[in-house]
Amino acid sequence: MGPHQILRIAASVLLIAAACGESSFAAETDNRPDPYSEKMNQASAAEFSGDYAQARKIYTSATNEFPKSSVVWAALGEHLRFYVHDSDAAKAAFQKAIAAEEKIPYAIAYAWRGLGELEIKAGRVDEGVALFKKSLDAFALADTHRSLCHLYCRQRKFKEAADEARAAVEINSDDAIARLLYAAQLHRSGETEKAHAEFLKALDIGGMDKNGDSDKPVHCCVLYNAAGYLSVAGQKDAALKMLRRFFETLNHRHLSRDDVVGDADFDSLKTLPAFQALIASNFKEPQAESR
Repeated sequence: MGPHQILRIAASVLLIAAACGESSFAAETDNRPDPYSEKMNQASAAEFSGDYAQARKIYTSATNEFPKSSVVWAALGEHLRFYVHDSDAAKAAFQKAIAAEEKIPYAIAYAWRGLGELEIKAGRVDEGVALFKKSLDAFALADTHRSLCHLYCRQRKFKEAADEARAAVEINSDDAIARLLYAAQLHRSGETEKAHAEFLKALDIGGMDKNGDSDKPVHCCVLYNAAGYLSVAGQKDAALKMLRRFFETLNHRHLSRDDVVGDADFDSLKTLPAFQALIASNFKEPQAESR
C-alpha cells in the first residue's frame, strides 16, 4: 500500500487508542489535526491522480517542515518505494523515520516494513523477514502481515500464509487486500463458502463489483489480489479479466514479471495462452528470477 495508508492508520489509532493502550501523535494533541495532515492529504491526492513528481515534492516539503516527525519520513519512504521505485532514496527515508525524534509507533512499523520489502525485492529474504518482525514488534500492522502472507505464498508455505492473512484481517477488518488474501487461503484449505463470503466482503470494501467495475478509483493491489483469489478458486476467465484491470492501473509496475509469474495464486493460469500473452504484453523483457 501507498503512504496515504499511514494517515488512515492514524485515524484508526484515534478510535482504538483508549481500548488498546496505543498512543498516536494526534491522540496526544487533544485530537487536533496533525500539523502535517494537510500536506499528506495533498500528496496522497497527487498519487491517486498519477502526478508522482508533485507527490514527491509535497512529501519532501513535509520532511523539511517537520524533520522530527517519523510519520512524514515514513510516508516519503513508502512513496519512494511503492510509487517511484527509488530503493536507495526510500531506504534513506525509512531510516530517518526510525531515527526521528518524534517516534510514532505506527510510522516506525511502516518504516521497518518498508525496509523489509526492499530486502525481499533485493533477494535477501531472511533479512526481509527479520525486518518484518521488527515492524510487528513496533506496532501491529495489517500491512506487515500481508507482506509476510505474500512472501509465504510465493514460497508455497500455505499454512504460514493463511496464518498471516488471518492476522491481517483480525487487525483490520476493513482491509480489502487482507480479506482477499485470506479468501485465497481459505479456498486452498477447502473452506470454499467462507472464502467466497470473504471475497464478496473485500469487493464491497474495495468499492468494486465482481467484474472489477467501479465508479471510483480502485487500488491496484485490490484488483491484483482479487485476480489471485479467482484463480485459486478456479474461475480462470474472471481471474484473467481482473488481472487485465490490474495492468490498466497507473501503478501496476510496482510488481515485476517474476513477482507475477512466481505468484502461487496464478498457478492455475500459467499454462494458458491468454495469461502468457498478458505477461508478454506488460513485461517486454524477461527478468532473471530474484526470489
